[in-house]
Amino acid sequence: MVRADREILDVLFGAVSDRTRRHLFERVAERPGMTTGELAGTVTGLTRYAVMKHLEVLRRAGLVQTLPEGRRRRHYGVERALEPAREWLESQAGPLAPS
Repeated sequence: MVRADREILDVLFGAVSDRTRRHLFERVAERPGMTTGELAGTVTGLTRYAVMKHLEVLRRAGLVQTLPEGRRRRHYGVERALEPAREWLESQAGPLAPS
């Protein structure tokens, strides 16, 4: 595996390692086009600012795309963004020791 591939995996796995980010990613996948405020309403105690910070991590990982719409920002999951992680996981699924 080349270094660039490892770096991509590090960013992807880092982004989804946080429970709140996974939740936000799941909401965007279920309902594309949600606004930051709508996403903030899906997690108790999470401010819009905190949602923005989590979305930035998801964007840097290539998992979410954000498009401006006037004063609002709408968020969309990126198709096939998890493909490198899926491919790596499948490549690791060789013979395993019995449990």
